[in-house]
Amino acid sequence: MKQISNKSIMVLLVAALVITVVGTVVSVTKLAELTSIYASLAGAATSTATGQANITIQATTSITNRVQNIDFGSGFADGGTCVMDSNGQHNQTGAFCRSFNNVSSGFYLENTGNLNLSVNYSCTGNCTAASFIGGTNPAFEIRVKGAFFRNVTGQTNDTAASCLGYSGVSFYGWNISNATGGVGNITNPEGTYVNIQYYNNATLCGNTTHFPLDFQAGQDAGVIDINVTVPTDAPAASVTSSATFTFTGTSSG
Repeated sequence: MKQISNKSIMVLLVAALVITVVGTVVSVTKLAELTSIYASLAGAATSTATGQANITIQATTSITNRVQNIDFGSGFADGGTCVMDSNGQHNQTGAFCRSFNNVSSGFYLENTGNLNLSVNYSCTGNCTAASFIGGTNPAFEIRVKGAFFRNVTGQTNDTAASCLGYSGVSFYGWNISNATGGVGNITNPEGTYVNIQYYNNATLCGNTTHFPLDFQAGQDAGVIDINVTVPTDAPAASVTSSATFTFTGTSSG
């Protein structure tokens, strides 16, 4: 058998060494690439997702009349003039009011939105004392008071005065102003009765540029009372006399 020479063995050793070195370099290079790609992983797969929450606060102008009917009913004046008020004062001039209802609740206006308001009223139908009642010296009158000063059974009453003002502008409570019918722009303090004929389409709280009726609960309401005077010669009628009151709340929004 022919023996392999020392020179051949050396060549084989050098070839094996070159193969080993090249394989090691390739392995290290691939490992470095993998380390760079997965450097941020901590041994677990990750995933992300997003969510969104939304809300819109709506500006709302709203006024509600919680007592929608003042009904004095049917009756007559017997022996003297009959004076009645929607605040429960039924026979103010003596026991002359016969068969009429004893009304104890006026119109109850409440700011039910989330903006401050001014309030106006207008009357349509039989809006004069002559057409609503008739006879000699009848009266058909209106007044306004804050709900804090005018208790109304069955209503959520204010715990503070209302329609006072805001931002340094004072209105000193509810009042009836901006009269029509030739009377002029007269302001009537809170609780003052005025003739509906002359104060139709009038402001009750604030005006066209200021809105003092707060929307905060406890100081957001007012009561509109009606007072009538029925003389003994008021004519009987087969049709009920009526007047319709429209209350308008206006806000800056």
